[in-house]
Amino acid sequence: MVKRKAPEEAHEEHADETWLIPYSDLLTLLLALFIVLFASSSLDKDKMEKMEYAMAAAFNSMSVEEMSGSVLNFLEDLKDLHLGDNVGLGSDSKGVVIKIATVNLFNNKSAELKDNADDILQPLANLLKNNKYRRYRIAIEGHTDDQPLISANYPSNWELSSVQAASVVRRLVKLGLDENRFHSVGMAGISPEYPNYDAYGQAIPKNRKRNNRIEIHIEI
Repeated sequence: MVKRKAPEEAHEEHADETWLIPYSDLLTLLLALFIVLFASSSLDKDKMEKMEYAMAAAFNSMSVEEMSGSVLNFLEDLKDLHLGDNVGLGSDSKGVVIKIATVNLFNNKSAELKDNADDILQPLANLLKNNKYRRYRIAIEGHTDDQPLISANYPSNWELSSVQAASVVRRLVKLGLDENRFHSVGMAGISPEYPNYDAYGQAIPKNRKRNNRIEIHIEI
């Protein structure tokens, strides 16, 4: 007589849960990203601190107090320079943006720097020479308004904005910054910060004037 094999005792299958570890890391990074996006919309000190702490926590880095040459340090040092009402501070995905009204640096429709341009550029150069910030790269953008340029020296706003940006680079290099840290570009009038026209199609002279600017992007 053939004996029947005793049925094996049923056992519960266990799912492989190792995927939870990278998944939790991903959630942490996403949380840090959302905090960065929220904080970068403003230069409020509290928000900047939250951004720094989030990034430090996500990458197991140092605390804000231990960081040297951080975004927060640079912004605080910039504010202490008191560069004037016509110099604005902002931020983008790469770092800090310094916006200088063209009238502060150049005569009308000219790329020759004014004698007093160093009142702004010298303190900025001194700050960027600081050991904490030597690793930062610098992009200079020249911007004009949308009005056609009538000039014997420059065929269009493209040439004018390019030469203005290059003039700022040359001056900052003369003030002691390494030229290898720079790149520059002329934007003409394609990227206005303020609308050149109102809802009725009428020109807004005040906005056109404000759109003539030099932007210094500190890439951190």
